[in-house]
Amino acid sequence: MGMEITGVRASLLDVNCYAIASGDGEPGSPCLLIDAGHECADDMADLLDELDWHPEAVLLTHGHADHVLGLPGLLERFAVPAHIGAPDVHRLEDPAAGVSGAFAQMLKPLTADWAAPAVRPVADGDVLRYAGLTITATLAPGHTEGSMLYAIVDDAPAGDGPPLVLASGDVLFAGSVGRTDLPGGDPQAMEVSLRALRERPDSPVLPGHGPATRLSHELTTNPFL
Repeated sequence: MGMEITGVRASLLDVNCYAIASGDGEPGSPCLLIDAGHECADDMADLLDELDWHPEAVLLTHGHADHVLGLPGLLERFAVPAHIGAPDVHRLEDPAAGVSGAFAQMLKPLTADWAAPAVRPVADGDVLRYAGLTITATLAPGHTEGSMLYAIVDDAPAGDGPPLVLASGDVLFAGSVGRTDLPGGDPQAMEVSLRALRERPDSPVLPGHGPATRLSHELTTNPFL
């Protein structure tokens, strides 16, 4: 018994952009948005119009360009706060600086008129409450310094979905983990972050790319864990 989860996929690197509503997600429900892939705003707005859901906030799992370039478009459509892990706030000043050289060149046309949107920094252990959901942020560096895991709990579970989900961004994928060779990456920090996953309760995992999975499945099958 829990929340309803849907979303869209951004064209740039197939970033998963989620919308989560408490309970059965009936029309008129508030919702929470997670990540803002490039040019996701139109598709997300169409989806939310169809569902009659209304965003209360955007959470960014980390500051890499493929997860944040759509944020200005979302904030133009929805006057809501946006949150990102405090160590990654600086990445919004120049999204192309946090990626490899070849990808940075590809991003230049996309960031030519970029202006860093206003965001609210999130610290390790912060608890946020939006849309009938309680979100606990855990700093999980390794992919970037400010990568965040968001454990999301439905405050009043009433639907058929899970009562707890973990938005893992690019820390954990189905069958893989985030790379650590980009600016801000740290293999040793990633090892610590991944070991800490063993202490978490089992739940569905919503990664930044690829299909959803379960934590218990990844802990027993993922070769990187």
